[in-house]
Amino acid sequence: MNIVNNNIELPVVDFAGKEVGKVKLASELFGIEPNEYVVQRAVVVDLANRRQGTAKTKGISEISGSGKKPWKQKGTGRARAGSRRSPIWRGGATIFGPTGTQNYKLKLNKKEHALALASVLSDKVSEKSVVVIESEKFASPKTKDFVKALDAMNLKGKVLIVIDNYDENFARAVSNVKNVTVDLSDNMSVYDVLHTGTLVLTKSVVDDINSQFVEEEAK
Repeated sequence: MNIVNNNIELPVVDFAGKEVGKVKLASELFGIEPNEYVVQRAVVVDLANRRQGTAKTKGISEISGSGKKPWKQKGTGRARAGSRRSPIWRGGATIFGPTGTQNYKLKLNKKEHALALASVLSDKVSEKSVVVIESEKFASPKTKDFVKALDAMNLKGKVLIVIDNYDENFARAVSNVKNVTVDLSDNMSVYDVLHTGTLVLTKSVVDDINSQFVEEEAK
């Protein structure tokens, strides 16, 4: 891990877009040189683990129709056939099709995932695409009020908001806003961070991250 930015400080804003303070970001997570290879691996694993594996085709035992031999084996001039449910007949079974029990799960070790997450977060910081908000607590449950807040904070395009806990008003207000995704801090996805325009973190999330690195350095 190569740290390239040791002094990262961002303003903290409220939902009106006003600056209410400043916060320092941990260089170990927001100031490293991105590792593209590990990010690519993390994205492949993330997308694979999102696949449900429920696609299914019918085998010969599941196809409706008679099991009677369509015609006698010899003497008709036609190719021999044993069943109308044969995979080579139209409407017949599927050979080697998905069974609905496919498992596409892949694994990524913890150090690789941590490096991939730090890489995409550092990339967002270098692009100046990280915003820190004071809290996820929102005064109104109305979507139109949250849209006004986004405009006040100058947040456009795809926005990923990372929070510690769901506030009821916040959850209702954000639920119908197009291009806005919400993740809990303990479930932050490398893919989601990589494919968002602006990353929004609550100050409590930043404080939790900073405290973890302070504790690790103390050890």
